Amino acid sequence: MQIELCVVVFKMELYLMTRGKSDVVEEWAKWMSTRHLPMKVKHADGREESVFLECQLRPIQLWSFVFPKENMDLVLNTLKLPQEKSPFGNVDGSKVIYNIMPKIWALRKLLGAKEIPKPNPEAGMMFLPFDRLKHMNILGIGIREDGDIAEAIHERI
Repeated sequence: MQIELCVVVFKMELYLMTRGKSDVVEEWAKWMSTRHLPMKVKHADGREESVFLECQLRPIQLWSFVFPKENMDLVLNTLKLPQEKSPFGNVDGSKVIYNIMPKIWALRKLLGAKEIPKPNPEAGMMFLPFDRLKHMNILGIGIREDGDIAEAIHERI
């Protein structure tokens, strides 16, 4: 069996954020994950042809988790926040692939948040299926007070 070498001419990666009703966002994500677009490839012998590339939707999600202020230590302990180093490293911890920790302050500032404080370890943890967390990274960005609910015009409503 002979494998022919070909070179991709152009491939781009677009970064974006979404916000909206969860079922609408999920439907959009399903639709985006099924897109195929034409792309030119160059073969080793110099020929060029157009093939269809399966586009990939790779989630890097920004979340806002609202909880009672008196449970802050419990929540931070559960999510293992704040981190000492970037969670985007090799499994053995030998090398950080994307060192974004020094740059998090800009996103924190845009969100109007403060640095995440160290929680009291004595506060315990919420029940969470940790076997599901082992295949994902959680990166703490910042924390802020959401305010009291006083009227129906509050941002959470």
